[in-house]
Formats: sequence, C-alpha cells, structure tokens
Amino acid sequence: MDKLAFKRLTASDLTFFEWHFKNRNAGNQKAINLNADVFIDQLYPALETIARKQQNKLGIDLWIAGPAAMAPVNLQRKIIKGPTYKNWRLDGEFVYNPEDEPERFSGLSPGDIALFGFEGEITPNAMTLVLLAQDASEDQALFKSLDSVLSDHRMSTIEADALREICENLAIDHSHPIWQAVGDEDLAEAAMGQAPAVCRLLGRSRSTRLSLEDLRKARHAAEEIGRFGEVLVDHYLREQCATGKVMDYEWTSEINAISPYDFRIQHIASWEKLEVKTTSGDFGREFYLSLSELREMVYDDVTYRIARVYATTENSAKMRISQELRAYGRHIIKAFVTLPEGVTPNG
Repeated sequence: MDKLAFKRLTASDLTFFEWHFKNRNAGNQKAINLNADVFIDQLYPALETIARKQQNKLGIDLWIAGPAAMAPVNLQRKIIKGPTYKNWRLDGEFVYNPEDEPERFSGLSPGDIALFGFEGEITPNAMTLVLLAQDASEDQALFKSLDSVLSDHRMSTIEADALREICENLAIDHSHPIWQAVGDEDLAEAAMGQAPAVCRLLGRSRSTRLSLEDLRKARHAAEEIGRFGEVLVDHYLREQCATGKVMDYEWTSEINAISPYDFRIQHIASWEKLEVKTTSGDFGREFYLSLSELREMVYDDVTYRIARVYATTENSAKMRISQELRAYGRHIIKAFVTLPEGVTPNG
C-alpha cells in the first residue's frame, strides 16, 4: 500500500454495513467517514482540487478483509464528498454479509478498528480495508496495540515500517490479512524466486490475492531494498577507510551487476569479498544465496563474508557481518554431489 491510516469505527461508520444500518439506531450515513484532517491534510492534499472535475466522486476498487482474519472480498465503491459534508466518505452502496458468511460483519461494534491501505500517490484508486474486532481472538493482540497507538485520536496515519514492527513483535500469523497492507516480505521474496517464500504464500492462499502488477511491484521493492542495503554498506566502508580500519575498498557490483559479491575490501596484507544480504524483516529471516555466490565463496582463496543488513527503515538499518565462510560453503557444496544427474540448485 502507498499510504496507511487507521481509525476507531463509530456507530455511524458501521451503517456502511447493511446489517448495522438495519439493526442500530445510528442515523442514515451509510458510509465510513475519512476524517479530513488525516485523509486530506496528511495523505491526499491535492485531492480536493483534482476531484472537483469529477463532482467529488472517485471510483475505488475496494477489498475488505476481516474481522477475525477473514479473507478479502472485492467490491466496487466510491470515495465522495457531498456539498454539506465536513469529511470525505467511503460510500457507494451497502456492504452485505456474504452468502457463505452470513454473520461476518454483524459482530462489529463501535470502537473496533479499521485499517485503510490506500493505493495511489496523488489520488486513491484502490483500497484495502482491514477490520479488527476487539472481541475476535484473531484480532485482539493487534487491536490492543493499535488502540494504544491511536490514543485519543479519531484517525491517524501510520508508517508501514511501524506497522510491520508491531506485527512482528506480536508474532501475528502470516495468514492474517494485515500483512497485505503492511507490505509482505514473503511476497517480495517470492517475486525474486525464493522457494520458501513461495511455499508460505501458497500455504495461505485463502487470504492472499496476487496479480502480475502486484508481483512486479514486489520484485521492484525487493530490488530497491537490496540496493539500499548496499548503499548503507558503502557508507559504512567509507567510514572504515576514514578511520584506517581498512585500507581501501571497491563497490564491485556497482561496476559489474553480475558480480557474485558486492564489495572487495583491502586490508594491510590481504583482501576479502563481502556479499550484502538485505531484508526489511528481522535478522532471522532467511535470504537467497545464488549458486554463483556459493562457488565464489568456495573456489577462491580470498576470504568471503556476508554482511547481513536487516530491520531496514527509510533511512537506517542494522548490520551483522559473518565470519569467514569458505569452510561452511564447502559443506554445502558436498551435499550437491548427491543430487541426480542434470539437477542443479539455484538457491
């Protein structure tokens, strides 16, 4: 998602759902308010000017996930602002309980939390709405945490990195649709061809929707994260040179994009090679090691290490550098001898 915000649902917000309109005496709003101080002032400041040409009505591709971690349903709705409205509204027509989930939205109550994941930089064109019910066991931990973050605000923005950290700290199961709004690292890794991530995605297909565009964006995001890790390591090595801890270094993958390592570092009496592996998740996240990298590690006499860059945010990260890896690499290479003829591992 390009932009994230969340709010506590009021009784009038719940009238967006047909059951609540008919069973709660909460007025005739039939929509969820998108508070102007957040939706316009912080997320889409140009929207009011742009939307005038469309009579303040924007079609939106809406996915509603939850409560209780239920899989997304896809609807077409509108974001509108009437002449007398203070706020914009998620509107269009009632949202009904699905035929195969006849009680799905009926259990929502005032005070439950709605997380909005908007797609579109200048104007929103799609939205994922994740409903978190305070009474649903699947949502309780996440609800309590976000309720605390929201404090006395009616609606607030939240950064994807902050939400991801909350989900990781709470060990929210990756089957929960909240990960779709956060920016799922499994998706980014699957886009780069990493088999464990593909298996995890397939294992939670009930709540996962993917398009070719999703995959393209995920691949681009993974490449950007990898590049960002190299930029940070370059900065780190410049500091090491400035303080005399290393004599010199070369950013090899910047010169040769297919190099099986990223940096070549000169010490007083030796050289070493450094491969950077970056993820936005924690240190324990598995990473991809290509066969060419493994062969470089094993068959060259130069020390080969991995710089594990993790917990990346927009402008920082953590890093740990491995011990020398040639002996470890040889241990892996030996296992390949037992593979059937014609079978070659690639990661």
